[in-house]
Amino acid sequence: MTEQDGNNVTPGNSGKGAKGARAQAGAGETGQQPSAPRAAAGQGEQRQEPDRQAQPQPGGRGVRSGWGRYLVAPRPLGLLAGGVPPIEASALFALLEEDPEVEPVAQVRPPRSRGLGAIAEPPPACPPVAVVAMPEERARALAANPQVVVEIDQPLSYLPTPLVGLGPVPMIDPMLAVTLEEPQQFTLRVVGSDGDEVADAHVWATGSSGPVHGVTGPDGRVTLTLAADTPETLQALYVRPLSGYWPTRTAIPQPSAGGEAVVQVQALSDTFEGFPGRALTGWGTQAMRLNQIPPTYRGHGIRIALLDSGVNTGHPDLKDTVQHGHDFTGTGHGTWGVDATGHGTWCAGIMAAADNRTGIAGIAAEAELHALKLFPGGHLSNLLEAVDYCITHDIDIAQLNLAYTTPSQLAAWKLADAHAAGITVIAPAGNTAGPLTHPATLPGILAVGALAHTGTYPPSSPLTAIQPPWPGPYPAPFTPTAPGVDLIAPGAAVITTAPGDGYAAVDGTAFAAAHVTGLAALLLAHHDHLRTQVMPRTATRADHLYLLLRTACRPLPGADPRTGAGIADAPTALGIPTTWQAEQAYTAAGQARPDA
Repeated sequence: MTEQDGNNVTPGNSGKGAKGARAQAGAGETGQQPSAPRAAAGQGEQRQEPDRQAQPQPGGRGVRSGWGRYLVAPRPLGLLAGGVPPIEASALFALLEEDPEVEPVAQVRPPRSRGLGAIAEPPPACPPVAVVAMPEERARALAANPQVVVEIDQPLSYLPTPLVGLGPVPMIDPMLAVTLEEPQQFTLRVVGSDGDEVADAHVWATGSSGPVHGVTGPDGRVTLTLAADTPETLQALYVRPLSGYWPTRTAIPQPSAGGEAVVQVQALSDTFEGFPGRALTGWGTQAMRLNQIPPTYRGHGIRIALLDSGVNTGHPDLKDTVQHGHDFTGTGHGTWGVDATGHGTWCAGIMAAADNRTGIAGIAAEAELHALKLFPGGHLSNLLEAVDYCITHDIDIAQLNLAYTTPSQLAAWKLADAHAAGITVIAPAGNTAGPLTHPATLPGILAVGALAHTGTYPPSSPLTAIQPPWPGPYPAPFTPTAPGVDLIAPGAAVITTAPGDGYAAVDGTAFAAAHVTGLAALLLAHHDHLRTQVMPRTATRADHLYLLLRTACRPLPGADPRTGAGIADAPTALGIPTTWQAEQAYTAAGQARPDA
């Protein structure tokens, strides 16, 4: 496996010493509008090398005390107020380099010489972007200039997932917390139903002052430090094993005579007989009727980009299917095959796990998956770089498993460029139980909510405490309630690949989006009107795919904004007659078996 190139990043000249007063007077002072030709001093637009790789910046993301990182770009001509002259990117960047209060870090330029970026119409919406460090006061002054766009290079995140089933978490202001004179220790041992100690399990204990977190060691033990609670005032315990076991929610167990409490988690093999030695067809595959399409439908030739935390390429189900990627976090080359959070590995398994008759098989097992690493530590500028990678590498589908706090015009323009290049962009709607997250709110992005189903998880699952009284499918409790969800897919109690060589049960809208991404790959590879040789990679093809996915949905009972158009149905989307094999229709009133 080799690191792929093409991120279109030009390191800034951070060591330049000649910074003149011309920059102070010309670039960004309130009410001043430098003339582009004069500011450029004869410089032409720089031509970016198409194969240049991202280089880690000295000092990583560290900046001077009191300074922040910002994105600065010339405002496009069509968005300038009347009478305001445009400024060329080369002139703007030259002014920034000469400004003593600005430290250039990097440049993100639209791809021009490789792949579809060279022929994309209309021309790129997102202008070249400079990544700089500067004081907040300087950023505000620069933002007042109508010729430029200034945004914070905000960090990317996964929106925190609520602790499902724990009810309202009584968070208090730490300044008001009544702490114990000496914090108490609470020791817990996590064991599996198979009798093994469970190492590397995440444990949250919730009390009056909020959750306390720890990770079990090799002996399955973890000691939690309680600063404002005692073991008696703790209210609930949530355990999420790394792999091999179901997540568990339980009341706080009482310590034994030895001062140690014990909680048991159920092994996946208890629910799914013979798993993982025996291949598993998950409930999500049945819900979308993916098990009713011909086995030759594998997504061959389709390129998927997963913008996430990298992928554990050492997993037996992924080592041969994920051979391309890039690390945009600035931590060095070659690390996209290391997944520090597990999130990317979970999604990759749903989409592209090898069909090797053990474990699980991905929906599009023969698609070419590119792991674009943005976590941990990624920022908005890295997202812009990753989208450029998608354009220069002729990616067909990009799944964006990320969120940022403040709407970004630069990200919106960059994703519009991806759409113009024919890239289908899919994003989880967010685990907010409220509004959608950015960038799922943007036009041209398919926002996917999460579906759950009773009977697909054990009684100890956190989902049990908040499931509906009727059997069957229902919107997952964490899926957004606000309008804007395009469709819904299985996103709770999903079995998929995990860090190491095991399997995990996961919940979240990102895993629902992975189901839709897999189906989209099948459509692009096998649908008569969407195959690349029939329809070129253009915005029209992306729009056609969006429409086909939405119109091929089966609505869920009731008018619920959380479900969008309903659940995507694979045979309908692909135009496959239901008589292809014996009918095994999934009905809203049916109950999927956990061991199906």
